[in-house]
Amino acid sequence: MKHRKKFLVIICVISIFFSLNILFKGIDYEFEEENFLPRNEIVNENERILKEYANEYIVPVLIKNENVLSKENLLEMLKVEKKIYEEMGAKPLSIADVIASIYLYMKNSTSYSYEKKIEAMENLSQNDIINILNFPFIKNYASLLLSKDFDGTKAEAAIIRIALDGSLIKDDKKAYENESRIAGYVKNISASVLGLRIISEEIMNANNKSISILLPLSFSLVIFVLLLLYRNFFDVLISLLSLSLAILWTVGFISAFNIKFNPLIASIPVLLVGIGIDYAIHVKMRINEEGMPKAIDSIAIPLALSALTTSIAFLSNISSTVPTLRTFGIVCSFGIFSCFFITPYVTSFRKGRKRKKRKFYIPKNGKIVSIAIIFTIITAYFALNIEAEFDMLDFLPEKLEITKDINYLLKNFEIAQGEEAIILARGNAADPAFLKNLWNTQKNIEDDEFVIKSGISSILTLMQDYAEKTPFDLRYNESFSIEYKKYFENGLPKENVTEEEIKMLFNLLFKIAPNDARRVLHPSYDECLIRIPTNTGKKEQNISILYKQLKEDLEIKNAVITGGIISGYVILKAFRSSQLKSLFITIIVSFIILEIIFFRRTKHLLAGLLCLLPVVLSAIWIIGTMSMLGIPLTITTISVASLAVGLGIDYSIHLSYRYFDTKKQEEIELTAFALLGSALTTISAFALLSFSPLPPLRLFGISIAIAISYSFIACVFVLPAILKRLFP
Repeated sequence: MKHRKKFLVIICVISIFFSLNILFKGIDYEFEEENFLPRNEIVNENERILKEYANEYIVPVLIKNENVLSKENLLEMLKVEKKIYEEMGAKPLSIADVIASIYLYMKNSTSYSYEKKIEAMENLSQNDIINILNFPFIKNYASLLLSKDFDGTKAEAAIIRIALDGSLIKDDKKAYENESRIAGYVKNISASVLGLRIISEEIMNANNKSISILLPLSFSLVIFVLLLLYRNFFDVLISLLSLSLAILWTVGFISAFNIKFNPLIASIPVLLVGIGIDYAIHVKMRINEEGMPKAIDSIAIPLALSALTTSIAFLSNISSTVPTLRTFGIVCSFGIFSCFFITPYVTSFRKGRKRKKRKFYIPKNGKIVSIAIIFTIITAYFALNIEAEFDMLDFLPEKLEITKDINYLLKNFEIAQGEEAIILARGNAADPAFLKNLWNTQKNIEDDEFVIKSGISSILTLMQDYAEKTPFDLRYNESFSIEYKKYFENGLPKENVTEEEIKMLFNLLFKIAPNDARRVLHPSYDECLIRIPTNTGKKEQNISILYKQLKEDLEIKNAVITGGIISGYVILKAFRSSQLKSLFITIIVSFIILEIIFFRRTKHLLAGLLCLLPVVLSAIWIIGTMSMLGIPLTITTISVASLAVGLGIDYSIHLSYRYFDTKKQEEIELTAFALLGSALTTISAFALLSFSPLPPLRLFGISIAIAISYSFIACVFVLPAILKRLFP
């Protein structure tokens, strides 16, 4: 602390720099699903397919009514669609469109304009509408556009699928503007627009609102705990000043490196309140005990070790394949070191005051170790069976109206519950040999256990649909059919058909049905898709069987099995892998550091291991407890175990260091009292996240709060009993 004034100047300069950076660059907010997805071929290809194999950006509009199939409601749908079509150039599709189009088809109409559709609907009676709704093939549209309660005469809800230009998939700002315009058009029919950008905006708005409440509230709780510990308001202000500067540095770091705020990144200031205040508590309590400069000298090494091991826990997320988790780990680590660097110089601004020493009573009964062993066995059993879940819609606050509408959609519409696996086949799609392998693969898939055979689609099935006429088949195209039958028979190219002839068919199909063609064939013709509807019930075991069977079905050399259902399965596996990897890294690196430090101090190899043991136990306890409470591994909770080690090891370090300094029970209990204050502030800050409207952050806060409680219990009750037995 000899150069304390110089370091205070440096702290001020850095604080000014970060303040100006925030002022002029600001903070960007973004909620992109791809940032929460692991980076691997299966997930990457699924994301690319969503963007490249569609030239439309679909915005669903949910309409709920006593009976959406009444003539009046159907007319209102068509009028709204007409306005959207004329003013936005969008392509709406609803059950009203289907009914009117079938009527016009039956009347041999040559025009299907909205004027004609509205006129047709006005001429239809309710009985006519019911008769059309009961045509056999209408069921294909019912699952897409009507709620599951559709009984042939009425339905409680309907969907209007509005197709916008596909370029909006890559332009979030314009997509949001278009979705907002649609919301304005459907206002009069009491409809809800469930576009991706509107959903993302709702999530970010709710998150920002909750953080703006939780951050001041976390400071208030910390103030309350510090007043109980310090019994001096000025000491509280000094500690809060060091914490505020650390948060300023962290937010400035986020701004300087153009890191986007999302719900997980936005929670970091709240986390730092709970973690960072620990450093101020330990420094201030030691100053009050021993005075300056002795206190700083004695606390420096354990404080540095605490900062280092906690940072390792966060930095272990760099090994994750999820971009947001990697960023989260880096930013948190920077925040921890900011706290470590700032706290000693700012907190020591006020000299210590001699005051009555307060202790935390630690029982000497050795039975606590036996209890810990039994609890570890129980929680380890449950930990092996913890579930993993991934759904970006989980971030939606439960009380929002849009959340209720989305849940209604998922529950009441068959299409919303649909599962799809995709085989991405790379190669020359115009090569007859390639198409034969594609056909064989498709035939192999039909026998798989969880595949819906009738719904499999590819470029081969699509060409058949446009070439073969069936009653009320809106896809059949006569000119395409004539050309197709020259070169194809029974779904496959005839003998001696050339690549150029097949490309000619592809070109014609893209001309007459660009949207359908784009769903299964890349415009470059160098890859295509087999889309496979499935019914696994989204159960992990079933998806595993499906994935294995699809791999066995492949007769294409260069192919990737992906799609929403497979991608979700791979994401869950990545979550488990990420948890184990980050936990392993945290434990190993922390062990090496602690072993080096404590071996030099005690000359015993067991010292570093014993220091780590309580937090390893707490990691097992928290995973088991999460399993018992039904808290799954999600994008936010996968790092809980490694954080339990990284955060909890602070307590172990401080207590072990004091124990080897002086083996007096009284001194150990003095340290335990400081640890109690640290634990209470950390638990309070994380527990506040349990009030977040975003379910994933709520579960994260609850899990970490429990983990810190376990770490405190293990370090304060279990560790001293072990140390006294092995190092009396």
